[in-house]
Amino acid sequence: PSQLGPCAVRFLHLLLCSGSSACSLQEPSLAALHSKSGRVLLYAVQANCFAGTEGECLGPLVVNSNGNAGGSVQQVILLGLGSSKDLNTHRWGHNPFHAAGTALARVAKSCKLKHCQVAMHLAFTALQQQHQQQCQAQLNQQQHHKHDQTTSRQAFELSSDQGAPAAAALAVTSLILATLTGLHEGHLRFKTKPEYKAQMHSITVLVPEAQGQDMYNAAVARGTAMAAGNLTARLLVEAPPNTCTPSYMASAAEHLAGANPAHFKLQVLNAEQCKQLGMGLLLGVAQGSAEPLKFIHLLYTPAGPVQQKVALVGKGLTFDSGGYNLKIQGGIETMKCDMAGGAAVLGAATALKDLQPKGIEVQL
Repeated sequence: PSQLGPCAVRFLHLLLCSGSSACSLQEPSLAALHSKSGRVLLYAVQANCFAGTEGECLGPLVVNSNGNAGGSVQQVILLGLGSSKDLNTHRWGHNPFHAAGTALARVAKSCKLKHCQVAMHLAFTALQQQHQQQCQAQLNQQQHHKHDQTTSRQAFELSSDQGAPAAAALAVTSLILATLTGLHEGHLRFKTKPEYKAQMHSITVLVPEAQGQDMYNAAVARGTAMAAGNLTARLLVEAPPNTCTPSYMASAAEHLAGANPAHFKLQVLNAEQCKQLGMGLLLGVAQGSAEPLKFIHLLYTPAGPVQQKVALVGKGLTFDSGGYNLKIQGGIETMKCDMAGGAAVLGAATALKDLQPKGIEVQL
């Protein structure tokens, strides 16, 4: 144990535990370890009143991997997911795995973790059991209404086979997205002596071998792409207005389009071009700034035929100086956030660059 510093945490164990009761010796997550190690963890769980509620964290704890005196040691962090019956619950994109990712990022910064492995096996088993229960409840309801039982049984088997893997993939995506965004410390880049806490180099997600690796690879890629879009927007909004000018945002769009010219086309209009198009209101607002006007238009074109067209519009006013004499201290500073809509659109474009959805043309 003396050789394992806080940067050497190897395993992060996602502990499934109801928030309404204490963990027991039969807790599946503890049973996955050697019995002696499980008892050590159980003691730590009970001594610290760890209930496994959503987002709750305990550790790092040093345990023996096989229970023998000469066995290797591991550092284990327990992350609560809440009640297993709520694992597939989503609230505006938030779910227990998103909360676990946020907790993982928090403990990674406090313990200066560099590498970790997240075991998802038991969480996936709970997801599958929950999904089967939901499908069975739907089947019982259909049979109660005297629907054809053969058709209902086939529908149950089909939804059970397809729904559980999809839920598991979404869990991986949520965990990766929340962890990466939670590790973000971009606002520190403007400090004279920034003190960064995040030192994470790699996250390894352990999944059952019997399930499709391609599906989980795609889930990790999706979570990474969504995090990249989220962080793009944050980096722009965090920047002060003397840095994030209209020209700065146009440069960000140019960089994005240049990274994927096969799918993106960029057009940046200047004041004269906007005047020719009759954009009087935009020109009137821009006259209040010494910075030159930039009207940014990105076009994402998918590979193959276009089946759907979507438009995203975001306000990119880099500082709202209107009525500045009426705004008190504590309010005027945040007027730089008036470009958050435009930053969100550029964030969405960043995610599009990596996800490359088929059949959808997006005007941004």
